[in-house]
Amino acid sequence: MWKHIELEWKILILAAALLVALAVPVRMVFVQHLTATLKQSVDPALEGLLRQRLDTATGAERDAIVASLERSRQWQALIPIIVREQRQAVFGFTLLLSLGLSLVAVLTLRRLTRPLRSLAASVQKIGHGERTDVKLVSGGALGTLEHAVSALQEELGVLREQAQVKGMELAWQDIARVMAHEIKNPLTPIRLTLDRIDEKLAADETIPADDMQRFIDRINAQTDVLERLVNQFRSFSREPEVRLAPVRIHESIATMAGDLSASLRTTIKGSATVAADPYLLAQVLLNVWKNALEAGADTIRVRIESTHTHVDVAVTDNGAGIPPDELGRVWLPYVSLKKGGTGLGLPVVKKLMETMGGSVSLTSSADARDHGVTVTLRFAREIPA
Repeated sequence: MWKHIELEWKILILAAALLVALAVPVRMVFVQHLTATLKQSVDPALEGLLRQRLDTATGAERDAIVASLERSRQWQALIPIIVREQRQAVFGFTLLLSLGLSLVAVLTLRRLTRPLRSLAASVQKIGHGERTDVKLVSGGALGTLEHAVSALQEELGVLREQAQVKGMELAWQDIARVMAHEIKNPLTPIRLTLDRIDEKLAADETIPADDMQRFIDRINAQTDVLERLVNQFRSFSREPEVRLAPVRIHESIATMAGDLSASLRTTIKGSATVAADPYLLAQVLLNVWKNALEAGADTIRVRIESTHTHVDVAVTDNGAGIPPDELGRVWLPYVSLKKGGTGLGLPVVKKLMETMGGSVSLTSSADARDHGVTVTLRFAREIPA
């Protein structure tokens, strides 16, 4: 626990302990010295001498002796009272002095450690990748440390930019490699079909109408695959234009569910109005429902929950689910866990949701009894000013 306390409080605690350790013995020595001094002011033999003289004294002399004896007894009775009052006075003075010194120590330490706290806050921001203004106001070792942190921030900025550029280059290399592979897949059957037609034409053979239709259908099917790849790549790579408007989310979901009702049974619980772009929202919902369909789901349950600031739309399917160790990869473009998938469905959903000022999260279970994916879409309730 001690190591987690801030430096100024450590110094203050140590100073307070030292002050108490010194104040207690000093107070005891003072009280003992005061008591001894007061007791020395009383002569034990004086009272005996006065009593002897009292027996023979008469008149005014006797009255003076009696008065002296009375004052001596009163003084002896006052000594404990004076000691107690002085002890209390010393305690009060020590307490006030301790509080005053503690206040001065707190203000002084906070002023002395202010550059350290500022430097610690700057280092924390730099560690999080934020840009901060490192104040170069101190001298000595602390000033050297401030200049070192400032230089470190500049070096880290350069390294982060280099890493970002390198990461983008690697990402686009991977995208180009995957795209080349995905485009090659439909091109191969197209090339084989065209070669088959070319062989028949070269041999002056007549191509039956059924065969020609089959060749055309095969080419059209692979062309559709190519078009789908290009459209999904465009959706992922370009920045869509956003026009936010109040949208009744349950109605948009009902429309999407109705279009796919032959393959997916959808139930909707709840309703809300969200801030969304109707066109982008339709793309988001289409990708989510198509992912569920491609995962082998036949049922989707939608739960809509509202708060003061946002609306959560949880879409749960009963598909095959995703293993826990694979969840982190679903947001990577061109990384597909389904055979024949392009790996752009969920990345497109994520980008479109963020473009509309929302977010998306995913949970999944691949257990034999309880399997499926839950995609939670979070929308703002109101259009930002």
